[in-house]
Amino acid sequence: MRETVWVCMGIAASLVACGVAQGEEPRVDYLRQIRPILADNCFRCHGPDEAARQSGLRLDVRELATAPADSGQPAIVPGSPEQSELLRRVTSEDPSERMPPPETKLSLSGAQIDLLRRWIAQGAHYQEHWSRTPLRRPALPSRSPWADEDHPIDRFIDARLQEQQLRPLGKADRYHLIRRLYLDLTGLPPDPEEVDRFIADRSPDAYERLVDRLLASPAFGERMAWDWLDAARYADSNGYQGDAERTMWPWRDWVISAWNRNMPFDRFTVWQLAGDLLPDATDETRLATGFCRNHMINGEGGRIPEENRVDYVMDMIETVATVWLAATMNCARCHDHKYDPFTRRDYYSLFAFFNQTPVDGAGGNPQTPPVLEVPTEEQRVAVTELEGQLAKLRAELLAQEKTLLEGSSPDSLPEEVRTILQHSPDKRDADQWQRLDKHLEGADSYRQLAARWREWKKRYDQLRREIPRVMVMADRDEYRPTYMLEKGLYNRPAEEVFADVPQCLPPLGEGGKRNRLALAEWLVRPDNPLTARVVANRLWQQFFGTGLVRTPEDFGTQGEPPTHPELLDWLACELIDSGWDIKRFCRLLVTSRAYRRDSRATPELLEADPENRWLARGVRYRLPSWMIRDQALAASGLLVAQLGGPPVFPYQPQGVWEEATFGNKSYRQDRGAKLYRRSLYTFWRRIIAPTMFFDVASRQVCTVRVTRTNSPLHALVTMNDITYVEAARELASRQWRAFSQEGADRLLESLFRRVLVRPPQASELEILRAALARWEAYYTAHPEAAEALLSVGEAPRSAGPATQLAALTVVAHTLLNLDEALSKE
Repeated sequence: MRETVWVCMGIAASLVACGVAQGEEPRVDYLRQIRPILADNCFRCHGPDEAARQSGLRLDVRELATAPADSGQPAIVPGSPEQSELLRRVTSEDPSERMPPPETKLSLSGAQIDLLRRWIAQGAHYQEHWSRTPLRRPALPSRSPWADEDHPIDRFIDARLQEQQLRPLGKADRYHLIRRLYLDLTGLPPDPEEVDRFIADRSPDAYERLVDRLLASPAFGERMAWDWLDAARYADSNGYQGDAERTMWPWRDWVISAWNRNMPFDRFTVWQLAGDLLPDATDETRLATGFCRNHMINGEGGRIPEENRVDYVMDMIETVATVWLAATMNCARCHDHKYDPFTRRDYYSLFAFFNQTPVDGAGGNPQTPPVLEVPTEEQRVAVTELEGQLAKLRAELLAQEKTLLEGSSPDSLPEEVRTILQHSPDKRDADQWQRLDKHLEGADSYRQLAARWREWKKRYDQLRREIPRVMVMADRDEYRPTYMLEKGLYNRPAEEVFADVPQCLPPLGEGGKRNRLALAEWLVRPDNPLTARVVANRLWQQFFGTGLVRTPEDFGTQGEPPTHPELLDWLACELIDSGWDIKRFCRLLVTSRAYRRDSRATPELLEADPENRWLARGVRYRLPSWMIRDQALAASGLLVAQLGGPPVFPYQPQGVWEEATFGNKSYRQDRGAKLYRRSLYTFWRRIIAPTMFFDVASRQVCTVRVTRTNSPLHALVTMNDITYVEAARELASRQWRAFSQEGADRLLESLFRRVLVRPPQASELEILRAALARWEAYYTAHPEAAEALLSVGEAPRSAGPATQLAALTVVAHTLLNLDEALSKE
């Protein structure tokens, strides 16, 4: 019922859009007002799905809706509501004729019936669904009277605010603004020194220069990567009961690098879907295709390999459809889509693009070919050095062996030795080397050289085993035919189909291979109406909390239409015309007045727009749990800002993995610096996600919609997890060392600013002062409790008075748990 939320708002918007004169009946808008009614109540039985269609009636296509159905009567007679069977059925008092049928528990309200009546009377005009209409750059609305600065985004936002008769708030203060910007662009809070510089910089472009510095920060790529890993269903294990570990982190590091290098999104797309098929493919472009192989792998006993393989291909196409098309293609796996014009043929035509990999689905090997070796720079250098040394030793070894074979009498070398020496040194096993040693006891020079060879070869083999191997994409030499599968079952092949794109979208084009490369290039073609809209909407969601389309995974009939359709189209066109420049797009969003607004809601705005969809105020919402953790580490000074590398294993309660895996997996907590790496690098086991995170994707399937709750259970993590207690302890200790000589107020102010960025108000400082005194008294009476608190975590305990440090730790812990600290404001 998601589209119906905006019916009433759509009425008001359509009055302006249609230029209705005073006293004239407003024109009913099909997309905003009628299609949501039909989609929610009628399309399941009278929509795109031919197999489920009843009574020969299809209501989503005007030509068919106005043609006679099986009853001989047309459902809709344009201009004549009284002759339209549709209206008669939805108003009938006879349960046997009433539509929707009573057993569906669906019914139309009086307002909805009136909309249908007026729409039919006005001619029952249909429109193409908004997301599939060709992209056209809309003209900018006029500048609003209250705009002190001009910005294209604000032109559209202000126009809708004027329609809603809402006046926006002014800019947030600089303290809130710099914190907001840092968290959005880097996922980390600013340090006090950077805050002071920004507050003191009164130049007119101070904010824009700050934006540019953050976009150039390596932390930008880390922040951008998190949402992409959710979409790509990235994890460090296979999933299912066995949940074997896998090595995909080099692909994760490539994603971070791509964001930091500002790789154009069209290239970012092509490399991840078809980097192996490029004419000039490299190891980097092949590594990018790890995106497709991030799916779960089933290694459970009794599974049929072909069933697994088909599941993997289905996961790939459904992920691609969600990420680039916001299309719920999984609904067309077994039958035509019941709400959108995607057919089973469309589904399996997409399937054909990904059906050519050599993956056979057998076993649960996390290194299922094709795989790519991705050595680190140190490993690459070491391999080169070892290969050079081995080549030199091999040449010397072969020269001496030749002498042995050619200069001995036939009786001095047994036939067994001669046979072994005819094998390359690389191919000899340990037993053969032992026999050579036994028979060539007198050849000391040779035996010493052979021992050196074996030692260097052992080092080389060990190094090669340590090189990460990442699952990537490749196509088979032999073409594999694709069939439509009855009910989606691997063993029920029906009609053969060939690689193609959905028929309701622009065609793939004639000529050339119809492979993954062609599909990837089609996705980012300017005439594709979906990809740019989908990407622009997800980026808007990242900075504003909710997309212009609230349902980023579904741009179809059951999804929600955009609150600002013209703005979405303008942004999509801007993204394409910029060469898919993501940093430029992010800069565009965060320099708008809509982004920089004060987030403190007035009673009037809360009543008029409780969800802030019209953006008269700045956005405010709970930070994602991974960002809350990173903020605590950064504020405390514990954060280790190392970029990339293998996953790490921070603090986690004992026994969690063991219980989830029936004792088959044990958690091995890291020590030292690895405990304080960014959350992005935490090892992600699919069947039991990291315990310190809440409201996160499972990483079992593609997820592009942000889950955000405000459960009191979150406090069990932020108040009790070792990470947060240790961060509070370290924050208190560092500030005590720096400011204890300047008095309690200076110390408390420094704590406050490390967490909340802004300085405390006098009333807040008074509360903190009283809390510190209260806890100092408590720990003076309970010194053992102070020592216990100061021993939490593995960071060394700082020198200093335990009573004061423990009391200050409680104050720091309180600050880390304030709603303001846990929220973006």
